[in-house]
Amino acid sequence: MADVNCYGSVVSSRNSVVPLHNNAQTEGTQESVLTDQQFVGSKQIFGTFAQQQYPGFVAAKAGLQVENDWTYGVILSAGHIKAALPGGGGAGTSGGNCCLPAPLPYPKTIASGDTLEVMANAGTTRQAAVSVACTSGEYHVFIVTPSTSGEHEFVSILDGQGIGTTLQGRTVSHVFAVAGANDAELTSPVYILDGSGVPNGTIGFSASAGDSACLFERVAWKVALNSRLVMRTDA
Repeated sequence: MADVNCYGSVVSSRNSVVPLHNNAQTEGTQESVLTDQQFVGSKQIFGTFAQQQYPGFVAAKAGLQVENDWTYGVILSAGHIKAALPGGGGAGTSGGNCCLPAPLPYPKTIASGDTLEVMANAGTTRQAAVSVACTSGEYHVFIVTPSTSGEHEFVSILDGQGIGTTLQGRTVSHVFAVAGANDAELTSPVYILDGSGVPNGTIGFSASAGDSACLFERVAWKVALNSRLVMRTDA
């Protein structure tokens, strides 16, 4: 795994901009992205800078870009996911991702100490991810790394639990999914299954290492305790 560039910005509801850059983002490891010292004079934690520079900063748009492949980006607050962020990969070879920064379904007030974390990956890594936003205002991210054929269940990046345990009783209103390096092996989009294994919601994959950014799409997924979030591959 290499060190790659990760860069982008978060924009507030008042159009204040926090520029971000990590020129040594480690692929395959969730890492913090700090402020871009070339534009703000120093490297600082995202939330700390946002509140000092723009008191009352409410994150309304975001866009993070990774040199090779993008899996997810989140704002973490005291160990919890405050927001999942739009983004994309392949920026090192294609020049970037269109339509970024993009709106967050539910803007979030940023606190000092909130960190912005990104999972970058090599273009050959099969880790896939689903980022969701709920009508309650909650965000979450689920991941899976297929290695064989069959059905693969996405689990929380925080505790390894499925969507039914993590978001029981919520309604997912917005979602995007990235496929990782599974294009040749995919035999399904993402499905949310009920307790009988019947799909009651779906979303197609975005190209996580291409020109198109990963943006939230509207859905209406009811999550029960026995709900599962899955994809299928033939290898």
